[in-house]
Amino acid sequence: MEQKVSKYIIIENDIIESIKRGELKPGDKVDSESVLKKKYGVSAITVRKAFNDLINEGYLYGVQGLGTFVTKKQMIRGLTSISFSEELLQQGYKIDMIIDSVEEVTNKDIAEILHVDSDSTLVCVKRVRLANNEAIAYHTSYISTKKLSLEQAQTIKTTRSLYKTFAKYNLIPTWVNENYSVKEITDINVLNQLSLKKGCPSFFVKRMTYDSMDEIIEYAETYFNKDWYSVTVNIKA
Repeated sequence: MEQKVSKYIIIENDIIESIKRGELKPGDKVDSESVLKKKYGVSAITVRKAFNDLINEGYLYGVQGLGTFVTKKQMIRGLTSISFSEELLQQGYKIDMIIDSVEEVTNKDIAEILHVDSDSTLVCVKRVRLANNEAIAYHTSYISTKKLSLEQAQTIKTTRSLYKTFAKYNLIPTWVNENYSVKEITDINVLNQLSLKKGCPSFFVKRMTYDSMDEIIEYAETYFNKDWYSVTVNIKA
């Protein structure tokens, strides 16, 4: 005897297939509750069950008073590589960056993190990470000028990658330490670069990058657009 499939599952599968075929794109509004009730001959409760499941699974999101929409595809960080660019490429994204600034600065707190004198000059590289032409992250990296000069750091404009720039000058990262938190973005420049509103919460990541001798190469701070970024960690017993 053929098992009957629940109507809400049929609605869910039809919406998912429409997303996979590209008929429904990120940001598109899906049919309203009343339209789906009539189309499938079901109750409002059944439609709401389908919507709730798809929202919980990350396919849709609801906006009160406006309707239900297809979510943007998130960048899922699997923490399988110390290079975020490599992970994006593995997931099939077209990547690029906008160089915001490359300059020499002094900062006693960051100098302490980098284990150099408090008045030492540092190279500060600020850039916007793009994936499929969408701004998803704002990176600020600090490197001691003893390891990378300002002139050398400027080559990021042609390499389009800080880690390729490192490799060009024999700085080879072998491991990193990252700290994740949620932080509101208050810097107007960062907000503008990511097209976000003031006070918008983000994933905030502090990263320290080390070489094979356990010497620190880079200290970085990154704001990730929360709508485009998530982290998955596999843990074995």
